[in-house]
Amino acid sequence: MRTDQINRWLASWLQQCLLRRVPQDDPPSYSALQWSVVAYVLMDLLHAGVGSAWPVSLGMTLLDTLVMILFVWVVLRLMKKPARFVQTLTALAGTGTVLGVLGLPVILQAAQTQAENGPAGMLALGWLLMLVWSIVVQAHIFRHALSAGYSAGLLLAGLHTVLIVTLVETLFPRVAG
Repeated sequence: MRTDQINRWLASWLQQCLLRRVPQDDPPSYSALQWSVVAYVLMDLLHAGVGSAWPVSLGMTLLDTLVMILFVWVVLRLMKKPARFVQTLTALAGTGTVLGVLGLPVILQAAQTQAENGPAGMLALGWLLMLVWSIVVQAHIFRHALSAGYSAGLLLAGLHTVLIVTLVETLFPRVAG
């Protein structure tokens, strides 16, 4: 894979995080899909690994990734837009990777603060801002994938987030609590 192609994908995902680009701006590409999902899994593993043992991190990452894939597939099938699966999943995984990189300092600082029992007020605010930004970006992607209004995208992004959080808290209670 050429680095100029990877740089174009990264630039597109960053622009999507800034709501300046939509998934349809990029042609469907199984190569981009594979790279975005692999990058997403690696970033997710890194995030989960900061506060969890390797087997738990792997389980949470697999759960998150599988739920994302299935959620996108089901939503697009129900809305009769399955042809948009590759672009939508690529956009979600790619932007998730970019946001994961941007949020990594907050995650690392939170782990250090927790280990030292230090104040976490600003970290909680940073985490909340990253969560809201992630939901806004997902809403943007779902809205364009479905050719629907922003409220429909926001509803789906919120539902996806609640589903992931609920599943993680249920299946990994020691980690989530």
